[in-house]
Amino acid sequence: MKRILVFSAVAAISASTLAAPDFAAAQSQRNYGSSDPCRDQQRRQANTGTLTGGVLGALVGGSVAGNGAKTEGAILGGAVGAVAGHQIAKNNFKCGNYPSRVSQRRNCRWVQEYYGGRNHSFEVCRQRDGVWRPSGRG
Repeated sequence: MKRILVFSAVAAISASTLAAPDFAAAQSQRNYGSSDPCRDQQRRQANTGTLTGGVLGALVGGSVAGNGAKTEGAILGGAVGAVAGHQIAKNNFKCGNYPSRVSQRRNCRWVQEYYGGRNHSFEVCRQRDGVWRPSGRG
């Protein structure tokens, strides 16, 4: 019974995180706020790694644990998996490099996003008001 409850909880948590859609708007309408878009993207990927690692760790921990300690194994596995997933996802992310055909400018970053069913790469620059907006190059 505990195994079914743990599995149901993990399924509910993972379904709710996977069901949330990413922002999918046209390049010219996107406002990236005042923080560095490259670091924001790295933070989002690390958070996704935390959730994925926690879910997988809980499933593995619950199945590997001894007969009387399935719940404790799931909790411990989830905690270890969350930490490991966070670090792995954070360290595997690389900020977008400018393509060879485009010269890099001051106060600008090259971002890569997935929306509309395909990948998009373009430049965003910090404006005078401190907000990052697409420059139109890309």
